[in-house]
Amino acid sequence: MQRYQRKKQSPSAMQRQKQAQGIVLPIALIMLVIISFAGLMAARNSASYEQFSNNMRTNQVARQAAEAALRYCERAAIDKAESTGDSTYSEAVAKVYTADPVLTNIDQGIWNSKSNWGSTGANLITVNLAYTNDVKSASQIKDGNKPTCIIESLSDDRYLVTSRGLSNDASVTDGTLTAGSEVWLQSILVPGAPIVSANNGVQ
Repeated sequence: MQRYQRKKQSPSAMQRQKQAQGIVLPIALIMLVIISFAGLMAARNSASYEQFSNNMRTNQVARQAAEAALRYCERAAIDKAESTGDSTYSEAVAKVYTADPVLTNIDQGIWNSKSNWGSTGANLITVNLAYTNDVKSASQIKDGNKPTCIIESLSDDRYLVTSRGLSNDASVTDGTLTAGSEVWLQSILVPGAPIVSANNGVQ
């Protein structure tokens, strides 16, 4: 009958084993902290990227609305200069602001006052953009955030056109943006410039 005899470890070997067992727990805790920190940073970066993407999207919506309003009011100013009497732009033409004396400094225009961009602004032109039902459903366009513009008569038969576009989530109080995104665009129409009018004529 065979006997198995357990080999006794030397005191130094047993001491090394105890030291190795005591190191495992601190190393595991350090690794846990590192992994948790890495996960937290990844979640934070993901949230920041999502917010950045949303800001870019809302800014693009506001810019497109401002561009649409700018083009609309440019056509209205051209129709006024040509005296075509196009009924499409009759309401906008009636709101063209003519300063007395003639405005020579752009910064002194009525566009530079937020109160003129409120819903009661006498010269504020609201542009009703045409959307299909599919576009409305997909982008959830808010009817209250329509783009607006102001047309001002300048010296030398020029016109200053200022437009403002808002994002879908924008909120405005007395002409001042309180939430969301807004984009402002401006152009000056000069007589004799090769631009196409609303009736497809070249001025």
